[in-house]
Amino acid sequence: MTTEAAWEPVRRVRMHEQVLAQIEEKILDGSLRAGEKLPSERELVSALGVSRTSVREALRALEAMGIIEARTGSGADAGSVVTARSTPALTNLLRLHLALARISLADLVETRVQLERNAARGAAATRTPEDVARLAELVEGMRAADQEYQQFNALDTEFHVSIARISGNALATDLMQALRGAVESEMAAAFARLPDWRAVAADLVAEHEAILRAIEAGDGDRAAELVAEHITRFYTDRVLNP
Repeated sequence: MTTEAAWEPVRRVRMHEQVLAQIEEKILDGSLRAGEKLPSERELVSALGVSRTSVREALRALEAMGIIEARTGSGADAGSVVTARSTPALTNLLRLHLALARISLADLVETRVQLERNAARGAAATRTPEDVARLAELVEGMRAADQEYQQFNALDTEFHVSIARISGNALATDLMQALRGAVESEMAAAFARLPDWRAVAADLVAEHEAILRAIEAGDGDRAAELVAEHITRFYTDRVLNP
């Protein structure tokens, strides 16, 4: 056995990374929960024995990741607070990962179809009259004639995210919102290319209506089938092969 095989290089960890690691660990072990405030910068400097610069760098990194929210001002409401949701940060991270890893839109569509099939089946099993009313309200909003395609797309996104939310799977809800956000530019470009986007929107509204009725009827298999066809058809016809 050689001495070279027994040793591994030691990675130099910068001070702010150690601060970051400690805050992350407290979130992971439950010591810090969503909505709770972090100690002030001065308190962190004293407790951790580091410079204020290191603390600020760590806090900036956490804010960029969507883990904390920096509230300005003075008094009890000021300071850094652990956020309840970090979906926007997840969306940005996913968008960058798709680009860097060169993940195809076709792979993303396949993943989304599987997520939405499960969500539609779950929503059909757990829906309430209030849930159905909310989905119907979104469909009616998409049917309105006095909107631009950006508004239509926002309502479309909320319809699909709402189905995941109704299913009760919180992770699926966040992943679906992130997936939709990651391909938002492709969706906008697809609508912009259409000579008459309202005609296409009318077809999409009819498909949403059918999905809604299947969920309302508690027919999970039918809802899953319809949502899969709806997603696959749009991406195949309008995005992948315009």
